Amino acid sequence: MQNTKPHAALLASPGMGHLIPVLELGKRLVTYHGFHVTLFVVATDASTTQSLLEEPYPDINIINLPLVDISGLVDPTASVVTKIVVMMRETLPSLRSAILALKSPPTALIVDLFGTEAFAVAEELNMLKYVFDTSTAWFLAITIYVPTIDKSVEDEHIIQKQPLRIPGCKPVRFDDTLGAYCLDRNDQTYIEYNRIGIEIPMADGILMNTWEDLEPTSIGALRDIQLLGRVAKVPVYPIGPLARPVGPPVPRNHVLNWLQKQPNESVIYELGVAVRPKTSATERVVFRAEIEMMVRKIMEDEEGFEMRKRVKELKYSGEKALSIKGGSSYNSLSQIAKHCELSLNFQKAKAQGA
Repeated sequence: MQNTKPHAALLASPGMGHLIPVLELGKRLVTYHGFHVTLFVVATDASTTQSLLEEPYPDINIINLPLVDISGLVDPTASVVTKIVVMMRETLPSLRSAILALKSPPTALIVDLFGTEAFAVAEELNMLKYVFDTSTAWFLAITIYVPTIDKSVEDEHIIQKQPLRIPGCKPVRFDDTLGAYCLDRNDQTYIEYNRIGIEIPMADGILMNTWEDLEPTSIGALRDIQLLGRVAKVPVYPIGPLARPVGPPVPRNHVLNWLQKQPNESVIYELGVAVRPKTSATERVVFRAEIEMMVRKIMEDEEGFEMRKRVKELKYSGEKALSIKGGSSYNSLSQIAKHCELSLNFQKAKAQGA
């Protein structure tokens, strides 16, 4: 059956932090760009995603790939990252079979960071291939840059605990460095993390769950050929913020009840805005007085006022980025849609010529 509109196959690795942004991406492709979407879900436990996937999603075909047994392939003490990577690798034959069984072949395959090995399937089946970073542009910058650095630079960071400089981006403090990066170079998690960083630039484009105003410096560095553009090699597309919309009321626990009773703007969630404790992350224990100091900073100090103001600005900025009236993230996703349409038309013309 020949496609009449672009068809995107999305692959989500285990974990709601991956599934939700990927699902929201699928919904936007369907709603605003006229796509048909097939979402392939790799889940460690079907019950963790059942409630989310039970909702009706018009024009999104959701396929749960068979669970794979990796108990004989990884050590029980292996990291979560290693287990997910191996699970995704072992799922590839099922993914290939499932794609071939579809009535209409997908135009593009979009995977998250753990799914880059599926690029081989996309290439075999003449599909465009994209990677979707569900985290931040800064994290993406670190991930693709780390495999390129010299051992001496790496040692300065890991052994001497010096900041790791990322071209055009803020450096990575030793206390903030990735767990995988502090491991032995022969550890599988370290090896897999480096592999992912090498494979990301092999995509036809990199989608990011961020937006222009949130991370202008990191996004600019990823585009600049003199900085990280030479590493990324392909276009980057900030298409966020993609998050699950607020749903109907659910039973609250005591923490949520407490949050509900707090003064307006007294509690701040992420958006790149935070109060950092003086205690090093490696020391693990943050004492009560320091927690009180951080809370007061947010609620009473001038710094807290500026932070709350910044959060308000970013909330508005994120909504504006997604607007169909010229929003930057909407425009980025429109570029992806255009590439898929061109590829679809080319495949049609090729089939007719044959």
